[in-house]
Amino acid sequence: MADLLELGRRGHHTELAQHAAAARSSAAWSAAAALEFACAWLLAGDLRQADLAVLEADQCDPSLGLVPDVWGLWPAPPAQEGAERQQALAWAERYRAWRRPDPQALWQQLLPRLQAHWKLALEPDLGDLLLILSRTSEAASAPLDPPLQPELALLVGDAEIAAEPAASNRYWQLLASLWPQWALARIRAADLALARGEVEASGRWLQEPSAAAQANPWFHDVVARHAVQRGAVDAALDAWAEAIRMAQADASTTGLAELFEQRRREARRGPGVLQVRSLANRGELEAAGALLERLLTDDPQWQPLRSLKEQLRAGLPSAAAAGPTDPPGGMAEGREAGPDWLERATERLQALGVAPPPLSPLAPDADIDAITRRFSDYEARFALA
Repeated sequence: MADLLELGRRGHHTELAQHAAAARSSAAWSAAAALEFACAWLLAGDLRQADLAVLEADQCDPSLGLVPDVWGLWPAPPAQEGAERQQALAWAERYRAWRRPDPQALWQQLLPRLQAHWKLALEPDLGDLLLILSRTSEAASAPLDPPLQPELALLVGDAEIAAEPAASNRYWQLLASLWPQWALARIRAADLALARGEVEASGRWLQEPSAAAQANPWFHDVVARHAVQRGAVDAALDAWAEAIRMAQADASTTGLAELFEQRRREARRGPGVLQVRSLANRGELEAAGALLERLLTDDPQWQPLRSLKEQLRAGLPSAAAAGPTDPPGGMAEGREAGPDWLERATERLQALGVAPPPLSPLAPDADIDAITRRFSDYEARFALA
């Protein structure tokens, strides 16, 4: 049988309903099974379906006393002790704890355990309680003490991220999913996913940002770095420009402007130049020229960009040699052509005054993987030569 609680955690309402319909028609349908569905529906946030499942459990076994009989009109039948009844009682206890918890009491129960071992939040037991707390804390009559989100943020900061990046990534992904309007959680989740090369996951947290996120310069920095990974250098430059503007406008973050400007400059002179070359190699000269003009507007004195403009005007004679999409010298026709082309590339780099990257003696030129790695190094060096 499917993990019903996991379906609830992920909010898969349709699948839960399908499993519930199949379970009701099974001979194994019981009070315990109905109560398990009730708990899964609570995790999914559907209180109505959860309560209906409890009524079904009561019909299966009235002796559990799930529905109060205030007037004593329907005396409960004698209980049939056994493992299944004990299982049903355990599910019933969990349901009652989750259905109407005291947010402050639940928070005071969770916080010391998380402070001792923050990775417990990634385990189902505490993760489920955090999920319940995320729904009930907003409806609490008074703010939680200590404040919930700042305390959760303190548990996993830069030190924890450096020590355990994978677990830290999962932690912030969890917080962002539990509190989707929490700007810091979404920014952290997007940043950490991007650092691990999870570009698609990072992009999901950057979609439909809240006003608080858009007012944070770090949000625009992550947007910019995400755009670079997607090959959208122009969009990255725009995002960094916004991050710099916001950092300069706030006295408390003016130091960030230098960091963002450095990253913007590196994007212009690295990925930006490579993208111009790539567009030219594919014959998209208009797009290549437009991007190059954008780079020159921001960096007019950088000589390699000015040289690249002259090359573009002249038809970019070296672009074909540098582009990986059109291997020169018959390289695509056979692996034997690779070493000869690398020899010519080495001579060209030396003529330009650029030191060619060394090749490990353990990887002979005839090895296609070594050729591929060296070819990538040459591509980057040609772009900036």
